[in-house]
Amino acid sequence: MNNKFLLKTAFLTFVGMSVVLSGYGQKTTAKAAAKPNTAANSAKSESVNVGSSKFDVKNIGRDPGTYAIKVKIKGLNNIDIYLADNFADKQYFRDTCHLDANGVGTFTGNPKLQRGMYMIVFPQMDWWFELPITDDQVFYFEADTSKDETKIKVEGSAENIAFAAYQKQRAINGRRSYDLEQQIKQANASGNTELKKALTAERDSLEKVFFNFREKYMTDNSNHLLTKIFKAFTTVKIPANPDPKDSMYDYRFYKNHFWDNIDFNESGLIRAPQGLLTKKIDDYIDKLVFQDYDSLTRAVDYLIGLTVPNTEIQKYFVQYLTQKFQDRKVMCMDNITIHMINRYYCTGRAWWYDDTAGKKKMCDEARRATPTMCGKTAPDLNLADTAGKFHRLYENMGIFTIVFFYDPTCGHCKQAIPIVNAVYQKYKAQGIKVYAVSTEGKYTEWRKLVRENKDVQDWLNVCKTNEYGEWPLYRYYYNIQSNPTIFILDSDAKILGKKIDEHQLEFFLGSLLFEKGLLKERPQPPKDKPEDESHSNNKDAKTEEN
Repeated sequence: MNNKFLLKTAFLTFVGMSVVLSGYGQKTTAKAAAKPNTAANSAKSESVNVGSSKFDVKNIGRDPGTYAIKVKIKGLNNIDIYLADNFADKQYFRDTCHLDANGVGTFTGNPKLQRGMYMIVFPQMDWWFELPITDDQVFYFEADTSKDETKIKVEGSAENIAFAAYQKQRAINGRRSYDLEQQIKQANASGNTELKKALTAERDSLEKVFFNFREKYMTDNSNHLLTKIFKAFTTVKIPANPDPKDSMYDYRFYKNHFWDNIDFNESGLIRAPQGLLTKKIDDYIDKLVFQDYDSLTRAVDYLIGLTVPNTEIQKYFVQYLTQKFQDRKVMCMDNITIHMINRYYCTGRAWWYDDTAGKKKMCDEARRATPTMCGKTAPDLNLADTAGKFHRLYENMGIFTIVFFYDPTCGHCKQAIPIVNAVYQKYKAQGIKVYAVSTEGKYTEWRKLVRENKDVQDWLNVCKTNEYGEWPLYRYYYNIQSNPTIFILDSDAKILGKKIDEHQLEFFLGSLLFEKGLLKERPQPPKDKPEDESHSNNKDAKTEEN
């Protein structure tokens, strides 16, 4: 069974789009879909204490009780149909029922379904009927295979009765609007301007009538899920600028009021169509927030602070924002991920996350990474050169310092050394320094490399005092996971960049020097390095812990 199907109608528009239905956390197969055994329905009950309250984590958003949606689809019989929901920007199977010889079947389960927009999906998955699931979860729904929304009948759910009336009017207006558009095109092609003008006026009038119909629906049904979804999709209106000299007024107002139309008490919005909340998060983070790690960290906390504690929306915001920045392969963006782990997961604020071993591992890694987050003062180092003389990092700072961690025997390190040295030679007149640390216990190999490799002899080369001595604890503060690893510090040891690819080093340092006025021309970004080079020496790049 193909698990993709095409929407012939969309929720708020008449534009088609493709969606995929899949089970929670796994791809849906025909066998799995035929059995009403979704994660939400069959999960073992697990409870946690949050403050003085106790609730079922796996069934968050599912009130006690039973849902029973009796369905009759004329033209279908002796066949399975499906109940699906929107979740974030995807759609998922939730239940299956079998239609008997009369085309009648019932979706039923315990506890109740989470609030949101759901779909009754045909067996071929080429069509669906939408319906809101809110408080009334015992009702009757009837339609037929003509897929005509004007023929939908509902009993037992006030909200679904109102929604059926809305769908009927939407379908009638949609058909008439489509006919008018075709006639306008024909009139335009034939050069009949008077007819085109009259048809256009009728179309515009029809749109105004439907707009007023929708406004009345929202007024008459202010507490309905559909009304809250309509409001959530409404763009914030920016008033006239009271101070024409304030060029940032529109931006600030829009940003400050961006979430005004979202009812965070309505958990059904997490199951709104078209990825409503996901798109809102992305638009806010990607388009309205300055893309530096401090601004983004504040924005993340602000968004989570808008949510209601112990709700699906709060859970989704924390999970989605954590994943969003974890997936960004941009230097220093791990600041936000580390912050999220430390603030929410390691403190118990991610109340649903009960994987004790996973949490410990994640929090340990975040703890190790915290001292070397961008913007922090790098931990001091005090290591010896080949003559046994100690050199503190803080006492050997340049205007910018390259801290180069490497293994004297790894192939990637040997390739990186001349590239790093070329950058150093180019910019050392501007005050650049290199503090090079051999990270492994290969004391003899390190001494040999320093003695024989001319590319490192202009650097300050340090290691632990001897082959058998233990590493000082602060070596681990840099959380070295692979060799080589490059940090860039300013004159106060503030971390400006970390884990920089050696091929990006010249551009990165050149840009810093240009900003300080020490270079006259802004450097150009490097070309992409060859694919084979970027994947070479993976084995050598692994750090061996001593």
